[in-house]
Amino acid sequence: MRYLMFLLVLLFANVAQAMDCEKVPDCASLGYTTQDDPYCAENGYMYCPLDHSYKKCVNMDCEKLGFTISDKTSWCEDIIYCASNDSYSLCETIQLQCEIGDVFYADRTCGKVTYFSKENGKIPVGVVYYVTDEGRHGKVINLHDLGRKSNSPFDPENPYNSDKNLYWGYFSYNVKSLTNYNSDNNTLEPLQNRDPDLYNGQGNTDKILADSGPIDCKYGEDTEEYFQYCIPQAAQATHDFYPPNVDKQNPIVGQGKWYLPSYGELLDLYGYDNSKITVYQTTVDDHYDSSGAIGNIKKTINNTLSTLKSKGVATAEELAEKFYWSSSENSDELSWGIWMPKGDRGNNRKFNDNPVRASLEF
Repeated sequence: MRYLMFLLVLLFANVAQAMDCEKVPDCASLGYTTQDDPYCAENGYMYCPLDHSYKKCVNMDCEKLGFTISDKTSWCEDIIYCASNDSYSLCETIQLQCEIGDVFYADRTCGKVTYFSKENGKIPVGVVYYVTDEGRHGKVINLHDLGRKSNSPFDPENPYNSDKNLYWGYFSYNVKSLTNYNSDNNTLEPLQNRDPDLYNGQGNTDKILADSGPIDCKYGEDTEEYFQYCIPQAAQATHDFYPPNVDKQNPIVGQGKWYLPSYGELLDLYGYDNSKITVYQTTVDDHYDSSGAIGNIKKTINNTLSTLKSKGVATAEELAEKFYWSSSENSDELSWGIWMPKGDRGNNRKFNDNPVRASLEF
């Protein structure tokens, strides 16, 4: 009996010792905090049973989180519903329905030019000139010709503050991966059929910039000849471009998102009936052909640009009545473009400086 009592005493002593070693739960480790949550609904807190000064939100305020009760099904592609109340929703991806002539904004929305005002917080960066998929995708031209100071490289921080147009560059050099359309006859069928090779300025710009260029360029970087012969100035400028008043790293319209439009894209910008294009058979510059040119898109684009300017967007300028560079190559000395006054198709020597507009796909 004495031995049994000894064992019981020993057992209870061990249990008591084990209980003394247990750690009391801590509110912070359980996810509670003493801080207020600005997005928590009224009476939305749960309090820690060990210390009521600690709490955590279990019911968020949908309106404070930016959710609304409006119906978004007609214009939103990806709708997120509030966890606390699924009658509230938020649009993660806007379902665009852009039209030619719409203003395109830095937040990847578009709208009629009459919608724009300085007070609505929108930053206009371009005008829509081509649409597909019922306006959900398309192409944008920026608001102003790019330029440079004489004997200076293109400055992306001041893309419009200039007195000179841009050279195509790489004169006497053939970009290896670009298709050479060395006569108007060679462009006829591809233009009529909208061959992707003549309608892919983004791809062209990427190929131009990936090319290593001339092995030995004898001109110094402080000379005009350097920009004419040694680098692809027009393609590089459009790639480096980002609109004023927009962050350089903007994932939609920032640096690296823009490109030099292709020959076919310039036709889209002007407005063309490709079925009516004929051939004029020439390979020298200053010879142009306007068969198929309509000019309706150019007129719409310029109307939007002039209206934006009248509403206080100082950077908005109509397309110039000059020859515009494309990213489509003719030969080692020539590249294609559009004569904007009448939409004439033609080519020009790469060492000439001509207006450039940057394009963007959405």
